[in-house]
Amino acid sequence: MATATNKIIDYPIVRYDDLTIDPLFRDLQQHGPIRIKLPYGEPCWLATRYEDAKLVYGDRRFGKALGVGRDTPRMFETKIDDPTLMANQDPPEHTRLRRLTSGAFAPAQMREMRTWVERLVDRLFDNLTADESHDFVANVAWPLPMRVIGRILGVADSEVPKYRQFVDDMLSIDSAMETRLAALEGMRAAIRGLIEERRAQSTDDLLSIMVHARDQDDRLSEDELVSLGQALVLAGFETTAAQLGSTAFTLLTYRTLWRELLDDRTVMPAALEELWRWIPSFRHGMPMIRWASEDVELSGGVVIPGGQAVLAEHQVANRDESVFPHASEIDFHRADPEPHLALGWGAHRCLGAQLAHLEVEVTVEKLLNRFPLLTLAVAPEEIKWSATTFLRSPAELPLDLHA
Repeated sequence: MATATNKIIDYPIVRYDDLTIDPLFRDLQQHGPIRIKLPYGEPCWLATRYEDAKLVYGDRRFGKALGVGRDTPRMFETKIDDPTLMANQDPPEHTRLRRLTSGAFAPAQMREMRTWVERLVDRLFDNLTADESHDFVANVAWPLPMRVIGRILGVADSEVPKYRQFVDDMLSIDSAMETRLAALEGMRAAIRGLIEERRAQSTDDLLSIMVHARDQDDRLSEDELVSLGQALVLAGFETTAAQLGSTAFTLLTYRTLWRELLDDRTVMPAALEELWRWIPSFRHGMPMIRWASEDVELSGGVVIPGGQAVLAEHQVANRDESVFPHASEIDFHRADPEPHLALGWGAHRCLGAQLAHLEVEVTVEKLLNRFPLLTLAVAPEEIKWSATTFLRSPAELPLDLHA
């Protein structure tokens, strides 16, 4: 494969619905950044090495705001160019929004949320037991993050499926541009209605905390609140649902991992971090683009010119052998490993990262406690994987609860 920086390669090169990382990416990592062309937008650079991806995510010479108004490299024709979106902002504007929303994700809020999530997971496990197919995806992986985001926004349980439909229509690979735009407008209108309700009467949900958040005389504007609510829905539903499904699949496919956690719960924190590292949640080409504000040298002496875009494939970087020895293997006992990039790095690290970690941790702990003999109900190679979302995740995960 040509890797010279003056060549432009059509990308993605390969597609997988499951958790496979093609060996060709190991070859690409030996060459450093290359030039690629996604289905839409201008050409960009592809970074697959850990050191490059971490720098692109964390160095302030790379950002998001430069992309507003540009023909951003992307997988879909639709482009969301809203400058009020936190995902399209850089410091200091981005820092201000993170500061004003910090109260909603403060330790006290997360402790309260944990108690609620634990009770919710117990109820979802009751549903899992009652369901004849014992499908983990339908009964746990999707309902849990949906209900969590519903609680954050103060959405009634009966209304939560509407938000999932918005997300499906916006992010499905098969959605037409008109469908994506209609879903975006529908979601923003629904969130705007919730904000109006919170302004009229304060409640105990996290959206209300953000509505009334102040830093001296500064507070969030209407558009900023809508954009934050939109970001929480988009990031909170599918990312966590995919990680939950893939985590359960991985632990039950590699049985020694499941047995190790059964035998020694002290391994749990390191184990979950390792699973975040190893599981490639995004499809190739899907991570968000960064723009260089000036010339920046990456590995191999490759210089990214100011004004050009970079796609950092962090799920490939998380398998970089130079950083994570035997990176394609899952090892709960890595000695002082580098942090994974599954939820980003730097200023734009996922706003709901704490919530995602909380949901996965509680679910795995309770699976081990309640269903210690748990197995897949079919062979791993028979699992159906989603073919339509921007993330890789099982479409169904039938379980044998008492094998």
